[in-house]
Amino acid sequence: MKLKHHIYLCVVLVFPVISKELNENLTLEKKALMILPSTQNNEKELANKVLSIISEQATALGRFEVIDRNLVAEILEEQKFQLSGLVSNDQVVQVGELAAAEKALILEIVHFGQKGVPKEKEEDNDDDDGTLFTWLVKTVVTETIENARQVDTLKIRLELENNIHTEFKGNVKLVNVASGVSEHSFSLNASFTGGNRDASLSRVLNQLSMQIRMKLKDLYMITSEIIEVDGSHVSIFSGANLGLKKGALFEISSKDKIKTYKGKTVTLPGKSRGLIRLTDVGSDGSRARVVRNWRKVKPGHKVYEMKGAPTITDLNFTYSKDRRYEVAGSFWINPFAEFSGSINGYLGSVIDSRNKMNGYLGFGTNLDYTLFSGFGTKGSVSLELPALLARRGDDDGHNVISFFSDPSLDGNLAIQIGQKRDIVLTASYVFTNIHGPWQWQKDTGENDEDGNTITETEPAVWNGFEPVIEPEGLYFSITLRKLRF
Repeated sequence: MKLKHHIYLCVVLVFPVISKELNENLTLEKKALMILPSTQNNEKELANKVLSIISEQATALGRFEVIDRNLVAEILEEQKFQLSGLVSNDQVVQVGELAAAEKALILEIVHFGQKGVPKEKEEDNDDDDGTLFTWLVKTVVTETIENARQVDTLKIRLELENNIHTEFKGNVKLVNVASGVSEHSFSLNASFTGGNRDASLSRVLNQLSMQIRMKLKDLYMITSEIIEVDGSHVSIFSGANLGLKKGALFEISSKDKIKTYKGKTVTLPGKSRGLIRLTDVGSDGSRARVVRNWRKVKPGHKVYEMKGAPTITDLNFTYSKDRRYEVAGSFWINPFAEFSGSINGYLGSVIDSRNKMNGYLGFGTNLDYTLFSGFGTKGSVSLELPALLARRGDDDGHNVISFFSDPSLDGNLAIQIGQKRDIVLTASYVFTNIHGPWQWQKDTGENDEDGNTITETEPAVWNGFEPVIEPEGLYFSITLRKLRF
């Protein structure tokens, strides 16, 4: 099923009266968002649902002043304008002029469909003992099921009606009302299989809701200005009036420079200077902490809302002569918050109670708490929880493996050496360990029904005491850290 359906959203830009000292590009007021109701009959119910999602998400973001669709319908009725004929950018210009809008969002539903699909059948894993009785039972049961499927069409229809595949595809473009030129566009795509028509559609609309929220935010990112600097804290013009919340991240930049070359005026972007994180949000202003800076921050510098949180990756080296050698990589989640965590991967070797080095690999996590930050440094304590598999040979020549974990308490000092690079010095104390038995996989010489070799788990063979990995103690490591934003 393919159809085209246009939903028009006109964005009325409100230009506040601001003092000459403030940059005219700052986001100081909400942007009025006018949603035009649809008058086309095809899929009108779906169109209204999508319109409601856009209205709800625009309101939730807090940076739009949403105008009620019913009020817009009354205005258009007074102007005797036939909304159903709006299909071109020129006509968008005409409606924008009537509503005093400067930009319009046009949503084109290019495809929407719902159909029932058969559910995937599970494979029959019943054992076959090969007896005549089993053959008779399976034959009778199979024939009965096949006959029932052929006769009972109602059951099949009910199955299809309760496993609906819903698919939605649309395109959205941002049009300049004055010129009719498209300035930006993005797509919306969502699909879901399962449940009846209403349940399946509801899941698709939930997917669209998340996409619409992110796209609306990307279209209207907030630009503010630093009005005060107090050590590692700053104040900015924007607050709850624009939907800002505690924890939001901004990038600091110096003012743009305007230069004239051969009679032509050009605007050069300012230099990036640092990152801030909102700590207190007021009605029309906020306090923030400078979480990282590589140039001096001054009042008057701009701050730009970041689309996504920066990511941090680590490459860690641990060396303890004749005890342990390790290379680890980490990906940090929510790195600039007071509490943060990481996903780690490990590769290394560690000595056991027989004074033999055992190779190992695994994964784990770090739970980190920031103690202080400032002057290009950050101090934190963390709890590291690894899950590792060690490998070595037993006394009978088998390659054996064992699970072990050695949690540690870490003290970390991160030293900034560049705009996006740090060196981290860490002291780790391993206070306990968990060590499982050594085991190996024995080939039985038999194959399963799929032809795969059947193996059995056997304990390791030792001519004496079993080696144990006991890495308790103090270790020192160095980390190379990379910031991306």
